[in-house]
Amino acid sequence: MITHTVTSGSFMIGRKKPEIMRAFLGSCIGVSLFDRKAGIGGLIHLLLPEPPSVDLSWNPGVSAAIGMPVFIGELCRQGASKDRLEACIAGGALIDPVSQADLTLDIGGRTAEVVQNILQNEKIPIRQMEVGGFFSTCISLNLQTWETSIEPSIIPIATTRADGNYAPPTAKQIDEAIENLTPIPQIALKIIRMIDDGDPSFREISQEVTKDQVLSARIMRMCNSASMKPAVEVDSIDKALLRIGEKNLMLLALSLSMESFISGARRGYSLCKGGLFHHSVCAAHISRKLAELTGKACPGLAYTVGLLHDIGKVILDQYMHSAYPLFYRQLQIQGRDLAAVEKSLFGIAHTEAGCLLARRWSMPEHVRDTILYHHEPNEAAENRTLAHMAYVADLMSSRFVLGQHMNRTDSSYLRSSIEVLEFDIGNFPALLAGAPPFATFQISG
Repeated sequence: MITHTVTSGSFMIGRKKPEIMRAFLGSCIGVSLFDRKAGIGGLIHLLLPEPPSVDLSWNPGVSAAIGMPVFIGELCRQGASKDRLEACIAGGALIDPVSQADLTLDIGGRTAEVVQNILQNEKIPIRQMEVGGFFSTCISLNLQTWETSIEPSIIPIATTRADGNYAPPTAKQIDEAIENLTPIPQIALKIIRMIDDGDPSFREISQEVTKDQVLSARIMRMCNSASMKPAVEVDSIDKALLRIGEKNLMLLALSLSMESFISGARRGYSLCKGGLFHHSVCAAHISRKLAELTGKACPGLAYTVGLLHDIGKVILDQYMHSAYPLFYRQLQIQGRDLAAVEKSLFGIAHTEAGCLLARRWSMPEHVRDTILYHHEPNEAAENRTLAHMAYVADLMSSRFVLGQHMNRTDSSYLRSSIEVLEFDIGNFPALLAGAPPFATFQISG
């Protein structure tokens, strides 16, 4: 049966068919709504209770206060009757280990309250609700039966090899894996170097994008999506440039050009196909927003390191299958930090592997340093600010947005990161609102 994943800050609507919609939830709230008689339903993946003091009209799914009315309205517009709608709610967990920031913000609890109030006011019955707890969940809506399931988002432990038979890769095998990886797209390298120079030529980027027909088509399709609500159809990169702006075009082109490379890791780290890429894009947007709010770094550079911070996982992913029983036990059950688990199983952490890969690609030193130290930002002798930005973005994307991949980041550095960046903890919702602004509105069938 075909399964569609509803990413954070978005919703998906579909008609009766043998398909499933699902959303992986941490502190986020997932809501399924369906009209059995009309044969239509959908799933929304909400990040926040109310929108922060920024314009989120382009991305209604971010907050419950805006997203739920839009979601209900779209279902009714496509044929559902509000009188027949039924709802199920899940999520809102405090993901272990719980920090003081989690307790202070109570994002999940407040989002669930807003959802319940809206459904009560609309007289839509809640058939099932599992909110809170300390574990991430997966909510799924079966479009054939209109049944909603709410389960822990745990991957079954692989049993292809016994724990005692696991043989870690050698340093030579790691080097060969790096050497044999698909090369980074040239347009991605060019954009990274332009951002690093601080004087990107947007016209040159536009010309480079135009040379890649597949990349051009994807950008234009996103600019014409329902979430962007274009006044006129975007049928060229020049019009896309006018529609979303030079900086957004540059960063969107960078993300899409890196998608096939990052999405190559799909067997061990990702809970679903493309999970690692989604996490990387979320971290990139949060990192960029953090740079904009604090003024501590160039937003484009912050976006770049956020996007690339986990590229080392692409290398180690191929060894994950045989190590998975040990990996899962140490990460999820024993609660160890991800980099420490990798070091014990593979002899190298994804942070180190990513730094080696970035050096092979001749990336700037501060990009390499940030990749290396984003799990331990206080250890960075240079470029500490970028390391702290990437750390906060990685932590928030994993704990709040939940990027559909296996990750566990030590939250003990959060206090020092807030101090280094001089960031007000009250602005955390604004960071979460920095989720990807493209492809946020999805319709299945």
